[in-house]
Amino acid sequence: MTEYTEQQEMLRQTVREFARNEVAPGAAERDATGQFDYDLYRRVGELGVIGLLFPEEDGGSGADLLTYCLALEEIARVDLSLSWTTFVSLAGAHTVAAQGTEEQKALWTKDWVDPVLRGEATTSAGLSEPDAGSDNSRLKTRAVLDGDDWVINGRKIFITNAGLDNNVGVMVLCLTDPETRRYETILVPRGTPGYTIGPPMKKMGLRSSDTRELFFDDCRVPAINRFGVEGEGYQRIMSGFFVGRIVIASTALGLAEECLEIATAYAKERVAFGRPIARFQYVQGMLTDMALNVELGRLIRDKAARLSEAGKPFAKEAAMAKWFITETAKKAADDAVQIFGGMGCMDECPASRYYRDIRAATIGEGTTEIQRYVVGREMGLFR
Repeated sequence: MTEYTEQQEMLRQTVREFARNEVAPGAAERDATGQFDYDLYRRVGELGVIGLLFPEEDGGSGADLLTYCLALEEIARVDLSLSWTTFVSLAGAHTVAAQGTEEQKALWTKDWVDPVLRGEATTSAGLSEPDAGSDNSRLKTRAVLDGDDWVINGRKIFITNAGLDNNVGVMVLCLTDPETRRYETILVPRGTPGYTIGPPMKKMGLRSSDTRELFFDDCRVPAINRFGVEGEGYQRIMSGFFVGRIVIASTALGLAEECLEIATAYAKERVAFGRPIARFQYVQGMLTDMALNVELGRLIRDKAARLSEAGKPFAKEAAMAKWFITETAKKAADDAVQIFGGMGCMDECPASRYYRDIRAATIGEGTTEIQRYVVGREMGLFR
């Protein structure tokens, strides 16, 4: 186990108690109904989790990336859907706070940043398209500058949070020059004419996390809605991906830890052939493998987060963390179901939900195959 500061351990314990006492009790019901709990999300904001990465001058607490990951890890132990909703909510708000000009902050802080930090609002990030997931070079959503407005046409898919009642809008990655492959990140508020939100998508897991397809049909927004250095939208998104991979790895780590805990407890209680199944070597092998991989995952996650905070190259470590931990969590959930046996296939058993939820983690924020490619690239294997 790696060492954390006293402040990190205190926050971790606080969020753990919150997750156990307030998040866990309704998780199964939210999964069954596919409903998002707005009051619960507001309490996440009141706890300060959403604002951890924001500077104090913007209403946050100025925490480092590892501290944020520890907090989200604890929520993910009992509800992966809520942890992903919380993370994605930062997309638009953090862009305004970190990349906005003074004029843009004056326009959007009140409606985009402050409500998100309080847990009263969510934002979304519009990147993936029907023909462009891991292959971002195939992005087609266009934005054309027409006088003082951007006119956007295209589609985005698998977008988190966009259909929630408290969603204020989406940051959309748009192609602005097909010849040079220039992109811009453009803020599109909810309710903008030409911006349509599709019905909720039916998913095998993460059911209480909202997922939609978005449509832009001559959607017109002011030119000031473009954020960051002109023409560098794609680079910013890719840079954000590396941090996002560490965060998603952290949520998967939380789920893997929980699978280990509940499966171990059950194996000690469940009796077969006259003794607890924890005394059988095959079961022991599954549990000890889980324990080993959780510890290894924590080490690589912590290293990646600390490299990021130190301003050192961390793309390889971020990809390794995403690859190893999400695959580890997928295996942990599978083994947990196996240990629970028939009960593991029942919705009454948390392992069933964890098994369904974690499957998307090896795909979102870059597939396992893409992470392997990134590691190879960073090792210089393609030169």
